[in-house]
Formats: sequence, C-alpha cells, structure tokens
Amino acid sequence: MSNKSKLRTKYLQIRQSLTAEELLVAEKNILSIVESNLSIFQNKRVSCYWSIGREMPTHNLIDLISRTGSELYLPKIVAGSREMKFSKLEDKSKLTKNRFGILETGRTKEISPEDLDLILLPCICFDKKGYRIGMGKGYYDYSLRNINMVSTKLILVAYDFQKIENCFPENHDVMAESCLTDSEFYKF
Repeated sequence: MSNKSKLRTKYLQIRQSLTAEELLVAEKNILSIVESNLSIFQNKRVSCYWSIGREMPTHNLIDLISRTGSELYLPKIVAGSREMKFSKLEDKSKLTKNRFGILETGRTKEISPEDLDLILLPCICFDKKGYRIGMGKGYYDYSLRNINMVSTKLILVAYDFQKIENCFPENHDVMAESCLTDSEFYKF
C-alpha cells in the first residue's frame, strides 16, 4: 500500500467518524470565512462539487456564492472517460446521481474548466504546498491538467484536521492556490 493509499484510508476513517453536530459547526465556520472573503467569490464563474456523506458540506456554500452574482457549475463525469465537464447549476430539484452517488446536473450549459474563474475541489487531505489527495480516480487531475492557473484559481475545501505535512504529489497532480477550511483560508 502506497503512502497516498495509507493517508486516504486514515483520513477517510477520521472524516467518517464526524458527528452531525461537528458537520454543522464546520459548515457554519466555513460559511463565515467565505462571507469575510466574499469579494473573491463575487460575480465569477465558479465550480463547486455537491458534497456527499461526511465531506465538508457545500450545499449552503453553493447558495451563498450564488447570491453574490456568480454563476455556479457542478462537475459532471463524462461517461467512459476520466474527464469531467462543468455544467451550470440551474435547478437543484433536477440533479441526478452518477455511478458514484454524486449529484450532477442534467443537460445544461457546459463550460470548459479554463473558462471558470474558480474551481472548488474536494479532498481527503491536503498539504502546505497546495497538493491534495482525493478519492484516487484522478478525475480532477485529468480534467484540470491543461488549465491556466493564472486565470482559473483552484481552491480546496476541507476540514482543518485534513491538513498534513506531505501528500506525496506525482507529476500528474494539480496544485491548488488556496484551501478553505472550517478554521482558516490558507494561501499556498
């Protein structure tokens, strides 16, 4: 088992042990941090994942960012590939689960990742250089490999306990410029 696999297993177990109360407190804290940094999120084209399970909750975060005048896009896996497209979130009631149980949009306006201003990414853990360990399928790394990091900012969304010393990045891993947690907005 690789270092990444060990870290993924360890931090998934920790995340799974979070209580409903801890999730609510973390969500409240992250919303407060975003409200304090609202100009970063205003009037932008933003992609955010739709959280599931014990991931850092994003449903209210999506609503908050939408109220700033930003367009919201959800990642959508392209069948038979390792690529994701980004589809405009227009009607939450029409979201459907993909094969991983993640909610995605139906047929809505799509945008290329390089045309997004901000992409908020989930992670299992992250390090001080801006690398992340995800679920191990590589969808984000593959889909974002060619973006211009100057015009499209990558922001990790995590719990503060997920910060670690080293994510053991590989050549294909993309690096974020910051990480939004329940206690701090880290800049790398």
